[in-house]
Amino acid sequence: MQGLFTFIGRFHPLWVHLPIGFLMIAVFLKVYIVLVKKAVLQEAVNFCLFLGAVSAAIAALLGFLLSQSGGYEGELLDVHLTAGWITVAMSWTAWWVNKNEGKFSKKLNYILLGVLMITLSVAGHFGGSLTHGEDYLTAYAPFGNNQKANRQRLLANAEEAEVFTDVIQPILKSKCQSCHRAGKMKGELDMTSFESLMVGGENGPVLIPADTENSELIRRVKLPSDHDDFMPAEGKKPLTEEEIQWISWWIEKGNADPKVLLMQADEELIAWAEPRLNIMGAEKSAVSNIDTAQIQGLERVGFRVRVLSQESAALDIVLPAESAGGQASELVKALLPVKDQVYWLTLAGVGIQDSDLTLISQFKNLQRLRLENNPITDRGISSLKSLTNLEVLNLNGTKISGAGLGPIAEIKTLRSLYLWNTSVNSQEDWVKKMSSAVKVVFGE
Repeated sequence: MQGLFTFIGRFHPLWVHLPIGFLMIAVFLKVYIVLVKKAVLQEAVNFCLFLGAVSAAIAALLGFLLSQSGGYEGELLDVHLTAGWITVAMSWTAWWVNKNEGKFSKKLNYILLGVLMITLSVAGHFGGSLTHGEDYLTAYAPFGNNQKANRQRLLANAEEAEVFTDVIQPILKSKCQSCHRAGKMKGELDMTSFESLMVGGENGPVLIPADTENSELIRRVKLPSDHDDFMPAEGKKPLTEEEIQWISWWIEKGNADPKVLLMQADEELIAWAEPRLNIMGAEKSAVSNIDTAQIQGLERVGFRVRVLSQESAALDIVLPAESAGGQASELVKALLPVKDQVYWLTLAGVGIQDSDLTLISQFKNLQRLRLENNPITDRGISSLKSLTNLEVLNLNGTKISGAGLGPIAEIKTLRSLYLWNTSVNSQEDWVKKMSSAVKVVFGE
């Protein structure tokens, strides 16, 4: 029976928007009636308030059932539930008073509608805080210290970086804390600090210093994604292989010490983590690398250029087929001065050759690469294995075969690979080499 209640309760996030819409429309209509003297719309206000009251009651009931499933605890939940039921009571009261406005003073009617908006806002705010965190509304507000507090700490250099504070904690915040934090401790596990992480959850400790084999945290993130115990659950982005390696290193060789330094780790791990640290001067340097004149020069020869991030100076560059004019090789060379800033690159159907892929392999920060409908072959594709940050690769309509995809399988960051209209099929040996985290699309 509990499973049925949980199933029904999970409709709460979907349903809860209905009363918000109905009640706000009712209040706006009432304001319109008062300002322009359109009494004919009074019945519409009554109708919207009634629909709002009914849907609010259903939303509150669904929310209560969802709260019984576990994973939502503490003061945030109590305030959200209380505000929700008060909103239900206020919406029914506002409907009754508005419907019988002749029996009550207009002032009372207006006060009730105003209070209704307040309780609705409070309930919505705390509901959002339960889902996204207590600082969801203010984290990036242009006032106070909230935005500053949510950034990684600023380091003078990589040598002073600590593994837990500067590497592990940002990983946990990005991938785990949406479900394991104050107010939403699924499995009674809070991962927002070293102390709470070491306390563990309802089944005990989730990590054992110097013992990754028996650390529940490592076991769960390494499970197949379709396993019931796999974490993070509910379709959230899984940890990358490098992130798992870092957490494993910290537990095993770092003895889960919160003060162990980054420079004590293996060189390969340091190389992955160092660009992700918030080192003093790095942001300023990156921003200064966005050369407006350089971008304008690329646009003049036919490229479309978009700045993805001012902080990292990341660029999204597209070469339209009509702009290539048989000069794709020369145009790719024109990108070399900004190769470290190119994160997304689209070269679809422009005549890219195998020899051009050697140049493209120098774009070390590439995350998305579209090479569809180009005459590239297995001979050239092996050059791309050096793109260690590549997440999406589109090879639709190329001349590659399954035999040439071995080097691509070595790219540990790869998450999506598109192979429509190629000679590759899903039964070839290269599939076994590909990580289970990679989504391969054949278009079959």
